[in-house]
Amino acid sequence: MHHSVITPAAPPPPARLLAAAWVAAISLQVAVIQLTTPDLIVYNIPWFYHIAASGPVAAFAAPFGNYSPPYYYLLVGALPLHGLIPAALAVKLVSFACTGLLAMAVWRLLVAIGVAHAARWALVVPLLPSVMISGAILGQCDALYAAPCVMAVASAIKRRHAAMFLWCGVAFAIKAQAVFGAPFVLAIVIARQIPVRLWLFAPLGYAAMLAPAALAGWPIANLLTIYLHQSETFADISRNAPNIWMVAQLAGVTTPLVGLAFAAAMGAIGAYAARLGATARHFAAPLLLRSALLAPLIVAGLLPKMHDRYFFLADVLSLALAIAAPARDTWRIQAHVQLGSVLALVAYLTGLPWLAALGAVPMISATILVARPLFWRGANDNPLLMRVT
Repeated sequence: MHHSVITPAAPPPPARLLAAAWVAAISLQVAVIQLTTPDLIVYNIPWFYHIAASGPVAAFAAPFGNYSPPYYYLLVGALPLHGLIPAALAVKLVSFACTGLLAMAVWRLLVAIGVAHAARWALVVPLLPSVMISGAILGQCDALYAAPCVMAVASAIKRRHAAMFLWCGVAFAIKAQAVFGAPFVLAIVIARQIPVRLWLFAPLGYAAMLAPAALAGWPIANLLTIYLHQSETFADISRNAPNIWMVAQLAGVTTPLVGLAFAAAMGAIGAYAARLGATARHFAAPLLLRSALLAPLIVAGLLPKMHDRYFFLADVLSLALAIAAPARDTWRIQAHVQLGSVLALVAYLTGLPWLAALGAVPMISATILVARPLFWRGANDNPLLMRVT
């Protein structure tokens, strides 16, 4: 049984307005695409050179870099551009390709929800400021892991649980940040009592993504422990992440907070899984999408040692929610999430950490707005009376 009070999806953006926005976005990205960041210079560009020098297969015979191999597969696809354009530009073109995959995933999500003109709405995804910054300036691949995460949400909405687990495995093979969506999957598993045999599709997806590197000679033991090698050690409780710990850090709180932050995150995740595990089986698509959005907001908002880009999945899901269930609060959520993320990214680019702390205000506000309908019970404490907004 599903909720019956569902807000109609937003009307499609006018074609002329969308075209004008694309022209403006392309112009802005062309203006900044020559910029490079320390991460590009230290990591991405040398990886591209290594693959070009070693060859598209031999490069994977031994571990290199601190990303998972699926990203390097895409760098292999950019090898024909080696020597024709600057390496930084080739890397950024890979990021743009990832954005295209993300837009396609959002299209599939909107189709799963039943949004009219889903393809036109999906064209808004590359126009999000945080998405443009990630690609045109940072040259990062956050869209690459976010795309299968979005596909996992779409599969959950369509009750295609094998596909949901498969996409989860694919996402986690690309980036560890995919775990930010794990509480949503856990709640779905509890609510729908999904058979254990379907869980096996997650490691299958993970293995499929890493198999090419393994076949090329990359040690399997290293592939299975790749995120242990990725882990960074730094004293900061927050690295420009727009969350409460960034505020505490900037305020000069000297008390060790890592243990407290981890305990708070685990407690919030437990409450999320218990609450939604008991009620999500009654949710219609828009409320399921809201639940999916809350997961990365909680995890990235409360875990210690988060970074400025760790709300990327929330950026995309908040846009999808505003499109699928347009209302004052959903568009406010989208604006708040986007503002928080952009302030954090600008904090990284400018070296002004107070901007990230400022970004925590709208991000925390968005988290509260998202959570309120999910944790508010109707009369007689009946979960069937919970509203869909």
